[in-house]
Amino acid sequence: MGQVDSLLPLFLGRMAQVLALALLVPLAAALLWGEDALPFFLPALCAAAGGTLLARLAAMGEGGRRQMRVVESALAMVGVWPFLALFSMQPFLLAHVLSSPAAAFFESMSALTTTGLSCLSYPEVTVRSVVLWHSLLCWVGGGVFVIVLVAILPNVSGCFGLTLTARQSLSFSPVWNRMVASVRQGLSVYAALTAVSSVLYFLAGLMPLAAVTRAMVTVSSGGSADYALFAAHANGALELAGGITMLFAGMNLLLCWRAWHSRRFALLWRDMELRLYVFGILASGFLLSAVLFFHDRLALFDSLRYGFFHAVSFLTTTGYVAAPLADWSPFARLYLLLLAFVGGCIGAAGGGLKLMRVAVLVRLALAEVRRTLHPHMVVSIKMDGLAVAPKIAQRILTFFYLFVAVFFASSLVLSLSGLPLMRAMAVAAGCLTSTGAAASLFAPVGFSWAPGWMQLFASVVMVLGRVEIFSFLILLDQGVRYFRRHW
Repeated sequence: MGQVDSLLPLFLGRMAQVLALALLVPLAAALLWGEDALPFFLPALCAAAGGTLLARLAAMGEGGRRQMRVVESALAMVGVWPFLALFSMQPFLLAHVLSSPAAAFFESMSALTTTGLSCLSYPEVTVRSVVLWHSLLCWVGGGVFVIVLVAILPNVSGCFGLTLTARQSLSFSPVWNRMVASVRQGLSVYAALTAVSSVLYFLAGLMPLAAVTRAMVTVSSGGSADYALFAAHANGALELAGGITMLFAGMNLLLCWRAWHSRRFALLWRDMELRLYVFGILASGFLLSAVLFFHDRLALFDSLRYGFFHAVSFLTTTGYVAAPLADWSPFARLYLLLLAFVGGCIGAAGGGLKLMRVAVLVRLALAEVRRTLHPHMVVSIKMDGLAVAPKIAQRILTFFYLFVAVFFASSLVLSLSGLPLMRAMAVAAGCLTSTGAAASLFAPVGFSWAPGWMQLFASVVMVLGRVEIFSFLILLDQGVRYFRRHW
């Protein structure tokens, strides 16, 4: 078999092999619980065979020295999600919990992109191995995003947003062996957070298996709009465990690894984005608590409990819900939607614009005001005492414009399904920011009723939010160029 001059088959093959290994977990659980294991055996076999075939096609003559090109990186970022979804959707169909391929694809894509929307109510699903698979799929999807973030995204976007400060700079290389080294750093922190979160949930009162599955969903920023998941613990212990997990999972994973590896934990607090992150959670928590206490007339303890929990949940785009948000005041719900757009730290598994980019946008606006007042003044935008390169500032402006444009265009398309205006915008925001609970801010929204075209379109928006839009535009540009050359 001849060599393939591309790292794309190798990357997709390795991801398929990882998914095949993940499918063995619910397969073993199904055998242990006396359930049908066939829904997991066949997809595992297909994923393993497909992954091995792709890896062999990429038999590299130069080994780990081969580099991944920009267009190849963009194709990998966009293609990995539907590629994995084709395998991971099969258990939902084979176990007969979903009958529509479009619904199964949507369910799988939502879990992989850690969006948290669903066609199912998992507390009512009787096939326990499928529930386990959904939680594990969220965790795998978060891991895939970490891999994309540290190994592929910088090659596509020129590292914008990843190297805004010296303390969170990423030594990126498109060479395969060095990409693997960066992946190990990010995934080591990701796995450690999952282990710590499992202990916290266990101490909060969950059984060991439930604690592990809840930790996997939380660390991956998967979340759920079903507040019944927290209703059984009226003392707030479960919310505390989830809040602590989301707080740490929303931090820059690479910065955490660097601080741990060098044993210089002062690096964390000296990082401007992390300080903004902590301040944003504290300010948002107190603001929401005040609104719930004075306007919604909740008790003081419940106001503080729900205010801070949901501030962390939506700012990190995890999307866990511990109360019926549709009953809250319009101010509180709109503020939570705003937090979902902002997002947590760059380098975390969550979505949104990210705090560092929002800070750059604010400083760009202030700089333009100063230039208007003083046309001859040279204004330099600095973050953590370092100047932000004009190229990076331009990329962030472009990203913001594209983000807003995709949001309004998606809202317009989703409104064709008959959704009211605010619900259509909330669903679009949930898909684009990977915060599925945003869809429940104005009314409970499940997707079991949605037509197939809407489920597929929402899946596309989820991918756009995960790949930060640029990768899709690169492929679109290449497609247009190819069409012009050949037609």
